Amino acid sequence: MTATHYQSSKGPLEIASMPGPYLANALAKLERENDPARAAELAAMRDRMAVLDAEREEENPRVYLGANNPPGETPAEALAPTPEGFEAIKVNIEDLLVEARNWADGVAVENQAQADEIARLIEDLRAAEGAADEARKAEVKPLDDARDAIQTRYNVYIAPLKNKKPGKVPLAVSALKTTLGAWLTKLDDERREREAAAQAEAAKLAQEAAAAMRASVPEDFGAREEAEEKVAEAQAAATVAKQLSTARVHAHGGNRAIGLRTYWVPALTNPRDALAHYVATRPDDIKAFLLKLATEDVAAGKRAVPGFTITEDRKVA
Repeated sequence: MTATHYQSSKGPLEIASMPGPYLANALAKLERENDPARAAELAAMRDRMAVLDAEREEENPRVYLGANNPPGETPAEALAPTPEGFEAIKVNIEDLLVEARNWADGVAVENQAQADEIARLIEDLRAAEGAADEARKAEVKPLDDARDAIQTRYNVYIAPLKNKKPGKVPLAVSALKTTLGAWLTKLDDERREREAAAQAEAAKLAQEAAAAMRASVPEDFGAREEAEEKVAEAQAAATVAKQLSTARVHAHGGNRAIGLRTYWVPALTNPRDALAHYVATRPDDIKAFLLKLATEDVAAGKRAVPGFTITEDRKVA
């Protein structure tokens, strides 16, 4: 009796409607298992495969007769940077993915032969990935070359200062900023001196006004009037000091003003105190940093690091 369905790990599948690559992989799996109880199923799948092979060969012999990588050609030669080359790559990879889904279906490996087939499939997938990447590089090379030529032309003028060879415009701007910075720093130092003097004067007048107010009595109009004048002078001096503290020095030569920007830069002077501070305030960041250091040590070959438990983890390479 002829079988009509393939009993997969996920349930019965109609053989007549199975995609060709999936059918081929399932057939290969049954042939490896060689289970007499599935002989009818195996025969039906072979018959269906023969029909599909004949149809495919007639439609596109290059794709279905192994021409993705024909004898005497390297993957890069066989898979040229053309739409046709991409289609060959696509068909090859899609076939391998179907086979991968067939093997990675939740069923455990039962014998060495199956393990060897999976290892072979991994290598085939890696080879297909490499061929695809080589074809990609060849296809984008003209675009990359054109982009590099354009970038090189403009980099003469606009390459940032961090580049090995900075552009002329960033270098000129840097030199001008240094020149302008010296002048603006001089102006700002003078402003700070005036600010300090104004603050000292405001503090002095405020003390004198407070003393005059304490010394005055309601019945002495002249003394009270003089004290109020001192208060007004102190307030005016405080206003001047505040204005000087918020003033900024600038150079105006275009659409926007150019001024100084203040930066605060930390310098490590006591590592022990700094570590204690961050252990208390940012423990997660410290743990992540320590784990990074330990990971680097383990990668370098260390198998014992104080404060860490190092365990073995095995993965397929």
